[in-house]
This record gives sequence, structure tokens and C-alpha cells, in this order.
Amino acid sequence: MKNSSNGTFVLAMIVALVYALIAGFYLVPGVYHPLSDDTVIHTTPHLTLTAIFGALAVLSLVLAQLSRPRSR
Repeated sequence: MKNSSNGTFVLAMIVALVYALIAGFYLVPGVYHPLSDDTVIHTTPHLTLTAIFGALAVLSLVLAQLSRPRSR
């Protein structure tokens, strides 16, 4: 049972890191952003997608905190 909790914690931390990196990616101007609604060149920063992925990163960190293995 201890390994399952540790695995969930690590997975939630990895997912939070990925979401944070994606949020940072959507802030960078001049780079192609595939999920954006900019129909011409998809290269402007998108604050909406940054906020969404940032919120998902925070939720993943909360899940990681809740599933953190307890020390004795």
C-alpha cells in the first residue's frame, strides 16, 4: 500500500511539472502554439491557455500534497 501512495505522489508531481512547462510555453511569443485560437500564425502569447494550464498545475500539486506518503 505504501508503494501505491508513493507512485501517486510522484505521478502527480510529474503531471504538475508538465502542466507548468506547457503554461510557460504558451507565454513565449514567436513560437507556434497549436491549441491557440489565433487563426493566422499561432505565435502570439495566450494568457487564457496559460491560466488554464497553470490552474491544472496547481490542482496537480494539491493532489500530490494529498497523496504524499506520510512519515512515521
